[in-house]
Amino acid sequence: MNQVKNENIKTMIGKLTPELEVFITIIRDEWIKIAFDTSPTDKQKAEKAIYLTYEAYQAPKEILWFDNPLTAVIWIVSNRKRLGEYFQSNYTPDVITSKIPENIFNHAMNACVSNALKQLIYKEVFYQVKFALEDFCDNLSEAINNHFPYDLYQTESDEEFEFIEDTIYNCPQGIWQIHELAYYAYFHTIGVDCYKLTAWWTTAKECGCWWCFENIAVVTPKPSKIHLDNDYLLHAEGKSAVSYEGFHIYAYHGAIIPEK
Repeated sequence: MNQVKNENIKTMIGKLTPELEVFITIIRDEWIKIAFDTSPTDKQKAEKAIYLTYEAYQAPKEILWFDNPLTAVIWIVSNRKRLGEYFQSNYTPDVITSKIPENIFNHAMNACVSNALKQLIYKEVFYQVKFALEDFCDNLSEAINNHFPYDLYQTESDEEFEFIEDTIYNCPQGIWQIHELAYYAYFHTIGVDCYKLTAWWTTAKECGCWWCFENIAVVTPKPSKIHLDNDYLLHAEGKSAVSYEGFHIYAYHGAIIPEK
């Protein structure tokens, strides 16, 4: 994608010009495509990007790959005590990692982008991408939850169950939700400097679900198949709607159904 040539935006961008309007559809469609990408996972690129996301921290001692998000969740829950601090408790970029100074992107955009334009991009990119993905994310979490062996953790505390739920229901978005990445990608394309998000953009493109802990990153490949209907709802008849190695999700127009 070609970034708009904008000499670091010396004047406020106050309104949507025809040139800027074109990028709304481009960015929105690009990030929806990224979210549903099933091309082979490049583990080398993914791991390089993951290490860069830890820039302000000591690099993780291990990057562990699992075939699918269910086995990853089970491993995380079973090994909670060795994982260290859980960084995935908030999706806001200035909270997730101190490598990005507080509110750096909001400050940058406040200096060069009008509130009216930010609100428009929020509606046309952030919200539209989120709308396209939310049913898929809910379905993925529901399927993992349905297969999780809760009976093995009956004696654990309420805190443990909360951790299990957080691990399951945060996994579809990775560290950053795709719609947030798309939102910043739009402004980066029109000239707002968001280059520090490069590693996060790469993980979104090269990883499936992943979790960021103090000492260990837990990662899965992208699914090998995703089937959707015209409304971005998981749907397939006579076959799985989502396929990972060792884990399949069956769905009919967005409703999870028993495995065939």
